[in-house]
Amino acid sequence: MSEDQKNSQNNEESKKTDSTAEEKASNVSAEESIAKSDKENKKEKKEKSVGREIWEWVYTIAIAIAIAMLIKGFVFDIVKVDGSSMFPTLVNNDRLIVTKLGYKPKQGDIIILDSEYKNREEYFDKLADSKNKEELSAVEKFFSQGKVKKKYYVKRIIAMPGQTVDLVDGKVYVDGEKLEEEYYSGTTSPINGSEIEYPFTVDEGHVFVMGDNRNHSKDSRSSDLGQVPFEAILGKSQLRIWPLNDISITK
Repeated sequence: MSEDQKNSQNNEESKKTDSTAEEKASNVSAEESIAKSDKENKKEKKEKSVGREIWEWVYTIAIAIAIAMLIKGFVFDIVKVDGSSMFPTLVNNDRLIVTKLGYKPKQGDIIILDSEYKNREEYFDKLADSKNKEELSAVEKFFSQGKVKKKYYVKRIIAMPGQTVDLVDGKVYVDGEKLEEEYYSGTTSPINGSEIEYPFTVDEGHVFVMGDNRNHSKDSRSSDLGQVPFEAILGKSQLRIWPLNDISITK
């Protein structure tokens, strides 16, 4: 074989080697590109998955809060007894389940009422006058109600709309008949300094309430509270759930 032929053969072999090397490099590069693409896709999917999971948690929590607020606002609530005005029926720090949905006041019911309702309505009226409006919108009332915060009282309904309450010789009379009160054995007297005069006839849409501990109760006998409008009633106490050793139906 001549020298030229040898050189030609070597060149061809060199070219084949270079071509094979290039093919291998190209394959490696393609494999690396595919691996990199797969890695990026997995990362992107993982990020989307994490984002979706976070959104699902946020959505679930938001729904749970909304449901809880609806239940608390319209179905039932848990209220703490503050003070001794309902002793011995209820005592300080008792926890009560209060039902709201569909509740219609009845004589003898133990109710939770907003003692600041009338003051807040008066505040709303003044605020409406200052804005040259007949009445504030529900939204305006919602954002303004913090000026007169709610203060809840636990009391018992003594008389319904149209009924007449009288206090005679330490006893309570409703429509001329002595009220039988198994929950209270003491005397009931008018509150000193009150403008409430007896006999007193309850207005439509209102109830007359008292605490079971008559000598230590600020109730409808006081002109500061007076008769209570239905709108101020949060609901009826149904069950005492605390303390645990005294769980019972409230009546």
